[in-house]
Amino acid sequence: MSQPSTGVHLPGSSPASSLAEFARTLRDTRRSMPETMSEILRTAIQLIPGATVGCVTTVSKGVRTVVATTDPLAEKLCRLQYELDEGPIPTEVRHFDVVVSHDLTAEPRWPEFAVLAVKEGFKSLAAFQLFSNVDDLGALIFYSDEPGAFDADAVEIGEALAAHAAIAMLSARDNEQFRAGLASRDLIGQAKGMIMERYDLDAVQAFELLAKLSQQQNQPLRTVAQDLIDTDHPTKSTF
Repeated sequence: MSQPSTGVHLPGSSPASSLAEFARTLRDTRRSMPETMSEILRTAIQLIPGATVGCVTTVSKGVRTVVATTDPLAEKLCRLQYELDEGPIPTEVRHFDVVVSHDLTAEPRWPEFAVLAVKEGFKSLAAFQLFSNVDDLGALIFYSDEPGAFDADAVEIGEALAAHAAIAMLSARDNEQFRAGLASRDLIGQAKGMIMERYDLDAVQAFELLAKLSQQQNQPLRTVAQDLIDTDHPTKSTF
């Protein structure tokens, strides 16, 4: 199944103009975070000379997530780095904005991972930090089947895409959290209305009862509200 065109890379267009058009596309289109990252990967493969496959990954409080990949092989290489605790993602991207290996056949930093990457047909890689702090890390990584594929021009384009990716990722995350918050408030509102009607309580008293149940059951308020709705209307809940 062919991937849809991003509409940002036209014959004869410069990388700078393509990046600008791509940034406008990201800004004007509502996507989930995985969809946004997939779009960034597809654009990067078009714009970065030599880039063959790529992936976006995050580490959040020890939880490792492959957010998006160009194909299963890219995902495999990403997960291998975590399994081996070798490669730019677990060792260097947290401390450096860009990590490049021009020749994986002679890479001393990650010997075991480099050997496996070469066996899969790759000779060079470039990894870009999206964000990094004590608990969180985001990385964008590309592989090439050619040695020395990621020269200064390729790195410059990759850095620009990484900047767009970081902004888009954080924006998409905030948007998803906002929607989840709205859904939770709606759910709690439904449960509160049921309690008000059934026990002839006002809104404040109904909320206090929900909060007390949450404390007693040691469950989030949203979960208690969901249980009440499911018990009262098991066929009507859409959550």
